[in-house]
Amino acid sequence: MKSYVPHAIAGRLLVIALLSFALASCATYTAPQPQMTSVVDPATLPHGVRTAEWDLGAVRYQWQGRGINYYEAGLSPILLIVHNHSSRMPVIYTQECAGIGQGGEEYGPYSVQQASEVVFASTAYKKSAEAAVVGGLTGAAVGAGLGALIGSGFNGGWGAGPGALIGAGAGAIGGMALTQRPSMDQYRSSLYQEMGTYAWRPNPIMPTTLIPGYFYFPNTVSIVALRVTMRVDNQVQTYVVPVDNPYW
Repeated sequence: MKSYVPHAIAGRLLVIALLSFALASCATYTAPQPQMTSVVDPATLPHGVRTAEWDLGAVRYQWQGRGINYYEAGLSPILLIVHNHSSRMPVIYTQECAGIGQGGEEYGPYSVQQASEVVFASTAYKKSAEAAVVGGLTGAAVGAGLGALIGSGFNGGWGAGPGALIGAGAGAIGGMALTQRPSMDQYRSSLYQEMGTYAWRPNPIMPTTLIPGYFYFPNTVSIVALRVTMRVDNQVQTYVVPVDNPYW
């Protein structure tokens, strides 16, 4: 049996400590994930639209205090939530929907490309990018702007059941893509990816699922409702969904 003298043990501990310090110094600080919350069933919203086959609700974007503030960056994102409790599979195309202003005027939503151009031209983006690149912020601090309201089930395209836990977009996007201090191009790419991931997608809404997704409008207009066009089995159905303020 081998025996170790105290000096040898101390030497090994010192090497381990130095290696740990070296590894730690290579990483940058990653802020904690935003507080987990739950997808709200649109039927429980004060102005949700309830039907025999599906329920629809719309929720105004609200900055959660982490990540870029998309409203200050020029956008007014509106979160559409659809709960399909039928056996059919409706589809909603972004370009066939519109935001309704206070005077009844209608506004077509931005494409992800258009919305990103608005964000990248804003002062809020420049300040946020500088904080990330110069300050070395990663993870939730980079990508929490939209993802604080939408979860991993949505990221995979399968939707989420009512009450399913949801968290930061950074957990699936920014936190993995930017594990160390990002460059300006990486930060820009991370935000673009986040906006694309959380935008409404024209996928069939499977039975029993609850699907959320953002529609992007300019922050210079006040959107009070969404006009939602739904296609199902060669039928076209239109709903006017009032926008609620988030209460979670």
